[in-house]
Amino acid sequence: MSTHPSPPARPTHRAAPGPAGGAVPPGTVLHPFRGIRRSASALSRDRTPAFYVLEQHRGDALLQRGVVGALDLAASHAAVLPHEHVLAAKVRAQHRITALVGGNPEPVLLVCRDAPATDAVLRRATASAPDTVVTGADGIRHTLWRLHDPGQQRELAADLATRSVLIADGHHRYAAAWELRRRRGGRPGPWDRLPALVVDSARTPLGLRAIHRYLPDLTPREAAARAADVADVAELDPATRRPPRPGELILVGDGRRYSLTRPRPEPLLRALAGRPGAWRRLDAAVLQCLFIEGVWRPPAGARPVRHLHDGDGEPGSVASGTLVLLAPPTEDDIWRLAAQGVRVPEKTTSFLPKPPPRLLTYHHGHQSRGIRLGGGPRQDRVAPPALTAAKAAPAPPSTRPP
Repeated sequence: MSTHPSPPARPTHRAAPGPAGGAVPPGTVLHPFRGIRRSASALSRDRTPAFYVLEQHRGDALLQRGVVGALDLAASHAAVLPHEHVLAAKVRAQHRITALVGGNPEPVLLVCRDAPATDAVLRRATASAPDTVVTGADGIRHTLWRLHDPGQQRELAADLATRSVLIADGHHRYAAAWELRRRRGGRPGPWDRLPALVVDSARTPLGLRAIHRYLPDLTPREAAARAADVADVAELDPATRRPPRPGELILVGDGRRYSLTRPRPEPLLRALAGRPGAWRRLDAAVLQCLFIEGVWRPPAGARPVRHLHDGDGEPGSVASGTLVLLAPPTEDDIWRLAAQGVRVPEKTTSFLPKPPPRLLTYHHGHQSRGIRLGGGPRQDRVAPPALTAAKAAPAPPSTRPP
């Protein structure tokens, strides 16, 4: 849960992207910026502001297409819908990353819905030769095109300025950007913006995976016995490896599998007292509040709960402890909650694919040098620094400065 202040209060009546009625409400304000692009052999420092079209492929399959720009934090405030709580320690970690890099080494991932004008601009851009192509260790190919034509930039920015966006990944970076802006005392500068990849999920849907929990100091048999006081419990055939259904938790370990469904109303209401009513229908919230913090509350000194993403594989070889499997929420669920101003517990959602770190860096100093505009795209090419871990411990925002 959030232990960090959040960005300024946002009106919660705007649920979906796109203009409503007559007057167009404030939308997502995205600016071109001077990016630093990483390839296998060099860094390219772009001398003129651009939007960056990003495509991600696995083999011939297109996974995602979107545009990277500099999100205007204050101007976009009412249009950006966070959906997850953040932790203060992770926000502080993001401050350290920003200070170390001198900016932001990767964009936050934002989702809009059904933006045909933006999609048309991106498709035209990708018909030309790309500026950067990098293939990651996971086999995903990341391709960048610089969009520096002023007319196309205006067309794209005007379309996005009518739309809301959902934060799919990067809540801690978003919160840290607001905090940095506050620390600068309102002085204008490159810290007023944050790099963001905007993806139209109506055209290239993101994958939404579950994040499971592993309790190292609790056996499945004991977990099931305690859970029986507050929910329906059924033992499953260990050979049946079906995923959990919405509203169901599956306990795995020690050669056993149990299904947990239909929490009793009274214990559930007590566990969720003071929490949003929508959490009663959110599996991750029920697991956290009713079970992990309630009937399974670990003793002092117990090892912490671990989070395992779908795709890590079901760790059936776990020697001890209990793996709790959850069904992922739907994107519609997350949009609906975010539009109501409801934030879900941390580690509820995992949207994929994410933009890779250091492929495109938003460096504060590089934005502030007053480089002459016009004359076509120019670049400085320098040797890349040694690249260490793809991503240091995150620390984004859950606070909105007034």
